[in-house]
Amino acid sequence: MSWCRMTGRVAWLVAVAVGLSADVGRAEDWPGWRGPSRNGTSAETGVPVSWSTTKNVAWKTALPGSGISNPIVFADRVFVTASDGKNLANLHVMCLDRDGGGFRWHRRLWGTAPTRYHGSKSSMASPSPLTDGRHVWSFFGTGDVFCVNAATGNLVWHRSLADEYGTIENRFATSSSPLLYRDMVLLQVDHYGASYLVALDQKTGANRWKVDRPGRWLSWSSPQLIRGAAGGDEFIVCGSQRVESFHPATGKALWTVGDMRRECIPTPLFADGRLYVVSGPSGPSMKIRPGGRGDVTATHVEWKNSRGAPFVPSAILVGRRYYLVTDRGIATCLDAGNGKLVWQKRFGGGYTASPVAAADRIYWVNEAGVTLVIRGGGDRYEELSKNPIGESVFASPAISQGRFFLRTTRHLVCFRVVDE
Repeated sequence: MSWCRMTGRVAWLVAVAVGLSADVGRAEDWPGWRGPSRNGTSAETGVPVSWSTTKNVAWKTALPGSGISNPIVFADRVFVTASDGKNLANLHVMCLDRDGGGFRWHRRLWGTAPTRYHGSKSSMASPSPLTDGRHVWSFFGTGDVFCVNAATGNLVWHRSLADEYGTIENRFATSSSPLLYRDMVLLQVDHYGASYLVALDQKTGANRWKVDRPGRWLSWSSPQLIRGAAGGDEFIVCGSQRVESFHPATGKALWTVGDMRRECIPTPLFADGRLYVVSGPSGPSMKIRPGGRGDVTATHVEWKNSRGAPFVPSAILVGRRYYLVTDRGIATCLDAGNGKLVWQKRFGGGYTASPVAAADRIYWVNEAGVTLVIRGGGDRYEELSKNPIGESVFASPAISQGRFFLRTTRHLVCFRVVDE
């Protein structure tokens, strides 16, 4: 083969590889709570902006039981959990086909110790599952952690944290979603009893480390992971009265920031080297510089603003704007740089679900099932659409591969641009 033909062949292969890489970059998975970065954001641009009960509906599948765990997506599979409303120890982990919505497998499991929960919203299936494409890990309010094979649903291992460390007790059942770090599953278990953090081996479920948390009795927040901070990786947890950082590999305590409320539900955000936290009800939002040691409340908090703090929904960051919505539908936009108010608006309705964003479009789903889409990142409020589904929604949505996944109280619905 001549040199010209060889170089032409190489150039063609490189172009194909670059094109495939670009496609992969645009088509993101949503592997756990609040997506690939746990910030609720996706870089995808082909997600539908408008729909109805018939328009742009790719499929709609009835789910058993109840739950507010968000669906997660990996390649051509969608995973979701539930617990049976008649017997809350009857748990479900399900895999659906991304394109058609049919069940690929459905694993039924038995929980150890059902506890109290919010009768009209939550259940034992409030924490969202997570996956690496090979396995699915699920944590339930019964205090059970399950690892199943992602392709078959076969059980790999099970840990009953309730049997080992006591029943999880609080007002709304547990809702803290686990995260993956290296070869571990990290969990925040804050409740009225003996609160703790624990790292489980992904393959076996055995403890890699455990940190007891006396006095951290009221938190439903999911933890955040900071990679590549100045002082190394950090495991961030929002709990009663403070934000805390731990080393994710060992559980060693690193730093704390005070001024949080006694009750905390929203998940912290991490973007552009800064941590954004909010504590409610009527608590402050704070922007924190990570990497400190000890109590850094006086040195690492860059701004604090008490406007618009929610109790349940997590915040979202799009561009240089930080967005929040209260449980009663008051939305607030702050400048992420200085924490100053940009605008505030009454959306209306009640909000439990946390917002998600695709590029500069932010999706807010209220409890009546109406999804409001606005343009994010700018200096003014710009509404793009309002989309009713006709069913109540308490679970946060997911965005993946050009699709918008919405879990109602009865169905999992996939929206895709199919109607012009």
